Amino acid sequence: MARRMKDSGVEWIGEIPEEWEVIPHKYIMHRKKEICDKYNNEDIISLTMNGVIVRDLINPIGKMPASFDGYQKVYAGNLLMCLFDIDVTSRCIGYIRNNGLTSPAYSQFVVDNCNYAQYYNYLLRMIDDGKYFLHLSKNLRNSLTEENFGVIKTVRPPIEEQKKIADFLDEKVGEIDSVIARTKETIEDYKKYKQAIITEVVTKGLNPDVEMKDSENDWIGSIPSHWRLTKVKVISEKVTDGAHTSPETNNGIYDFISTVNLGNHMIDFEDCLKTSESSYHQLVKNGCKPQINDVLISKDGTVGKTVVVDFEGEFVVASSLVIIRPNLELVNPYYLDYNLQAKFVQEQLVMLMQGAGLKRVSVEKNANLPVLLPLLAEQKEIVEYLDERCPEIDKLIAKKEELLADLENYKKSLIYEYVTGKKKIRDDI
Repeated sequence: MARRMKDSGVEWIGEIPEEWEVIPHKYIMHRKKEICDKYNNEDIISLTMNGVIVRDLINPIGKMPASFDGYQKVYAGNLLMCLFDIDVTSRCIGYIRNNGLTSPAYSQFVVDNCNYAQYYNYLLRMIDDGKYFLHLSKNLRNSLTEENFGVIKTVRPPIEEQKKIADFLDEKVGEIDSVIARTKETIEDYKKYKQAIITEVVTKGLNPDVEMKDSENDWIGSIPSHWRLTKVKVISEKVTDGAHTSPETNNGIYDFISTVNLGNHMIDFEDCLKTSESSYHQLVKNGCKPQINDVLISKDGTVGKTVVVDFEGEFVVASSLVIIRPNLELVNPYYLDYNLQAKFVQEQLVMLMQGAGLKRVSVEKNANLPVLLPLLAEQKEIVEYLDERCPEIDKLIAKKEELLADLENYKKSLIYEYVTGKKKIRDDI
C-alpha cells in the first residue's frame, strides 16, 4: 500500500510521510559547550569528509595550534557541526564516536530524548551535501549562529522509524563506502604506475642496453652515460611566477589562471577569474602572460601540477604558478613537462614546501629543480613513447573516477530518499 504523503513546507525536504512532524531544530537538539582550560592528553577530535575522527598528533596533517588549552570537550553520541564558512567547508556535520577535545569554533549539539542522533546526522549530511543552509547564512563568512540554526525547521519521524532509517543507512552507506575506498585505492595505484613509467623513461631512456653512469644524485640513481644532469634554470630563458596582486575583476573579460585551474595537464577556463582590460594589459606588461611552449607548474598549495601551453590565448597567471620558458635549442617543452612529473622531482617538491599557513615552493627552488638532459632527438622519442602509454592509463583512471562519481551520487540519493521518508524501510529487512 502506498504511503500517504504531505508537503513538509521545507524546500530541501519536500514531501514527507503524513505522520511525520515538522518542527524547529531547537525542539530536537540543544547546544552544549564546555571549555577545557588545560589540555591533559585528551584525544583531539576533528570534523572531516570521512566523519568525526581522532587526529593523529604524531604525524599531523593540516594546521596545528600552539596549544590545545581552551579547546572544548565533546562527547560520543553527540553531533558536531561547523556553522561557519558553509560555502567552502567540505563537511559541516558529523557524528561524534569518541570523547575528546575539539576547536571551540565548532558547535556541539546534544540530541534530546525521543530523537535519534545518527538519524539527524544523516538528515543534516544530506542538507550539507546540497549546501541548502547557505542562503540562510549571514556575514562574509557565510555563518549561522546556533540560535539561527535552532529556528530552522526540520522533520521528526517516530523514534522507532528514526532508528530503523539510521541502522539501514549505516549498513548500506558502509557497503558503498567500502567500494568507494577500494576504487580510490585503484586510482592511486594507476597514478603510481603512470608515474613509475614516466620516472623510468626520463631517468633510464628507451634503450635497455645503453651504457649507464652514476648521476651522483640519490633521488635519481644511474642514468645513461651520454645524458647530463642539469637544472631548470640552466635550460630555460625565463623562470618567474605570475601576478602577486589580485586583478581587477569588475566586468572582466580576460582569463586569470591559478593553481586551482590546473588539472590533468590541462587548463580549466570554466571557473577561472576574469580580469578587466586595463588589469590584463598591465599584467602582460609585468610578464605574467605565458607564451606557446611555456611550461606552467603550481608552487602554492597543491604543488607540482604541470601543463605545457600549446595555444595562443588572452590569459595571465597568478603567483601560485611558475612560468618556465624553456630554451628550445636545449629542451623539448613536453619532455621537460614529463621530467617535472617524475617521482624524483615530485618528491623533492613536497620536501621543499614551506610556510606557516599555505605551503609553497619558491620560484628559486623551482628554478633549481633537476632536469635530466638527453639530446633533442632522444627527448622527442621519449615524448612520443610516453604520449602513447600515459593516455592508456589516463583512460583507466577516468573510468574509475566515473564510477566514483556514480557511487557518490547513488549514496546521496539513497540518504535523501530514506531520511525524508520517500522510501520506507521494509519490516522484513
